[in-house]
Amino acid sequence: MMLFFGNHGDYEVTCNFLSKEGQTIAEKRVCHNVSKKEARDGMRDYVTNRFSDIIDVAHPIKVVAKLTTK
Repeated sequence: MMLFFGNHGDYEVTCNFLSKEGQTIAEKRVCHNVSKKEARDGMRDYVTNRFSDIIDVAHPIKVVAKLTTK
């Protein structure tokens, strides 16, 4: 069973992107009991939805997920 559930944990996810005015914006969250891919995808969706009116779509959204220690 560890094959399917071994990659889940708590991840600290940081996202950096540029606003339309050229200002760098950073968001940080902790995602609980998810895989690293789910944490990154969830953060990308959160930022895209929450900041949709100010994101500069010409620049990439950088998302980094790190496993947290308890």
